[in-house]
Amino acid sequence: MTRKQKVLLYSMCYMVLFNAMNVTMMNVAIPEFRKVFVLTPSEVSWITVIFSLFNGIAAVAIGKLSDKYPIRRLFVIGMAIFIAGSLIGFISPNYSFIIVARILQGVGGGTLPTLSLVAAARYFSEEQRGYALGMMFAMVSLGSAIGPIMGGFLTDSFGWSSLFLLSFFSLITLPFYLKYAPKEEVKTGSHFDKVGAILFMLAITSLLMGMNVTAWLLILAVVSFVLFVWQAQRANEPFIKIEILKNVSFSLVLFMGLLNATAYMATIFILPLMLSKVNELSTSLIGLVLFPGGMMTVILGSQIGTVIAKRGNRFMNQFSFTIMAIAFLALSTIVGASSIWVSVLLVVVCIAFTANQSALTNRISEILPPNETGTGTGLFTFMIFLGAAIGSALFSRFLELNSGQWNILNGHADSSYSNAFILAAMTVVLAMVVLALEKSLAKRQKIQVDDES
Repeated sequence: MTRKQKVLLYSMCYMVLFNAMNVTMMNVAIPEFRKVFVLTPSEVSWITVIFSLFNGIAAVAIGKLSDKYPIRRLFVIGMAIFIAGSLIGFISPNYSFIIVARILQGVGGGTLPTLSLVAAARYFSEEQRGYALGMMFAMVSLGSAIGPIMGGFLTDSFGWSSLFLLSFFSLITLPFYLKYAPKEEVKTGSHFDKVGAILFMLAITSLLMGMNVTAWLLILAVVSFVLFVWQAQRANEPFIKIEILKNVSFSLVLFMGLLNATAYMATIFILPLMLSKVNELSTSLIGLVLFPGGMMTVILGSQIGTVIAKRGNRFMNQFSFTIMAIAFLALSTIVGASSIWVSVLLVVVCIAFTANQSALTNRISEILPPNETGTGTGLFTFMIFLGAAIGSALFSRFLELNSGQWNILNGHADSSYSNAFILAAMTVVLAMVVLALEKSLAKRQKIQVDDES
């Protein structure tokens, strides 16, 4: 790898690091936002929901746009939108401005990791690509790990607005990127399906608001989705090629990824609220409780890949879903106990989540032909963002319900958090059922192929 390529890679990794930090920093500060602006759990959840939603939509859209427009131009536009959102967030006088800021951060932030992956495939040789991708994924894990520590320290020391100010440091390596990124020309012939993109965004937004605000919006979500499917079938270059979803095994893998992300991100949203209200911890201490989970994921990341290579994807999913469900049940039982136990169980949840996502991503390359793997991986990535949004929106609403006491082993007066962890465990159990269905379907397809041959 040349010096020019190394500088280019490190500059992209640095910007990806700040985008990853931006997610977990805000999660730690959720109790502070709720206190300052006097918000309900469902209202404060939109600080994370809206970011994840637009992060995912932007990731899909920018992947399509990168087929036509130069990566460096899209990178600069994405960074400009991200910084604009950070500036608005820093000077926000009220909750509404923060939501606008998070929308812009989501759009801008969603472009950075996607374009970095595209750049790795386009600017680096096949031999160099593994190292480049490994570095980028390591930055995502590292950013997720140190985000809670940084978010807790900044919020306690300088207030929540300082979290937005930190994002400006991501600009440091932009001049190096612009200097060393190859110049490309605009490609002709490709078309961006604007109507499909708008209908897709409307369908997903209505779905989330229907879960969190009013159920009537679910009707709009259904209508928008039907129109989106109609548009995808008639467009020459649809926003999302839905034909790939006819592969039932692939669709089930997407659903498992969605359930895995929903349960995990719901936990990341719930824990800061619980640790603040039940354990009465400061924002800095909440960050310390969350830190080991992300850090252990960074340390054990390579070991997860080794186990998958030796034992297979399904073994890893079966094992990880099982221990994840057990960890959620344990969290439900210890609500009100020492935060040390919460931190230990969160380590288990974080490692299991990462192992599941890694195995499911590998499974996609087994299911789909090579010419569809890129599209399939892009859809799977979107499912992670969608799961993050659904987890925060759905579980924040659940916290406001008077659902009684589900776990008889937990005697804490506020049963909402205990019940929420049981709901997370039920979500993972559903993923295990889907995994069994996918395994059964794969066996039937193999038998059918053998009979035909």
